Amino acid sequence: MNEDVTYSKKLVPIYLMKFFEEKTDDNHGASMAEILDYMEKRDIFVDRRTIYSNISLLDYYGFEIEGRHVNEPCQHRYYYTGRKFSSNELKFLIDAVASSKFLTKTKSEELIKKIKSLGTQFDNEKLNRNIMLGKRIKSMNDKVLKNLDKINEAINTNAKITFQYTRWSWEKKLTLLRNGELYTVSPFAVTLEDDNYYMIAFDSAYNELRHYRVDKMQSVKMIIDERDGMDIFKSFNVAEYTQKTFNMFGGKEELIKLQCHNSLANVVIDRFGSDISIRPDFDHPDHFTVNLDINVSPQFYAWIFGLGTGIKIVSPQSVIDEYTTMLDSIVANYQKTDS
Repeated sequence: MNEDVTYSKKLVPIYLMKFFEEKTDDNHGASMAEILDYMEKRDIFVDRRTIYSNISLLDYYGFEIEGRHVNEPCQHRYYYTGRKFSSNELKFLIDAVASSKFLTKTKSEELIKKIKSLGTQFDNEKLNRNIMLGKRIKSMNDKVLKNLDKINEAINTNAKITFQYTRWSWEKKLTLLRNGELYTVSPFAVTLEDDNYYMIAFDSAYNELRHYRVDKMQSVKMIIDERDGMDIFKSFNVAEYTQKTFNMFGGKEELIKLQCHNSLANVVIDRFGSDISIRPDFDHPDHFTVNLDINVSPQFYAWIFGLGTGIKIVSPQSVIDEYTTMLDSIVANYQKTDS
């Protein structure tokens, strides 16, 4: 027998798997004629008995193929029923990737393409989610996933890590804190809050737990020193910590103009992303102004209040009035006397 023919026949199970993964699912089957045609187009010439035996082999292996007799048209068709992900699950994964701030636009598109490849030809239209990646606040850091791997490796091996930490300036540039000095901490957990990954770690220098945004970390390295702070972390509750440390807010959308001290640029960009329009305030050189589409709510006002006198709502007047009214009501609440 020709060596090429023998070799091609050995490939039959592999091409069959590929065919069923691409062309069939629980609702869409394929006829024997379609299977043989697929094989012939790849220069593999086999008879029906070979296909039958290889389908049985794949089914025995756990690659679930089901044969069904259908009346319209009257024929026997074969279905791949062992898919790991349904169309709805693939849609969910695509939406999750597209909406994740910690992934760059390029990485999101790359992962979405891979997720789509897990579906069939019948899923292609359904999986075109038309999500506007460019309109979302996406991470500027391509190393988030690599940083996460290093952090988790350190946690699993009870090791400390070192890294440089950055923050945004009002010029929208990431700058190194502590003049680039290395941070040395004992990582204990990673949490995802407001679409950002945070590492929670024990800082021996301050003898306390602190959190760091993973996309702001650079030059992450694991060192051989064992972690400190084990006693503190034994009673640590991640859910309680994140609930106290991070917040969310939503409400009626308004175009808000804020005047902020330059020192708050990092806070503002962290909250609203680097695509916002920041302008220097020429009347107040140590301040900048920023226009934002804000979901105005009590939580937003609480965020403003928490930043103290370094931030001020400039417009619209209706929002200023609502904020000052809320402040007046809070003061009045503390001035009440029990009757």
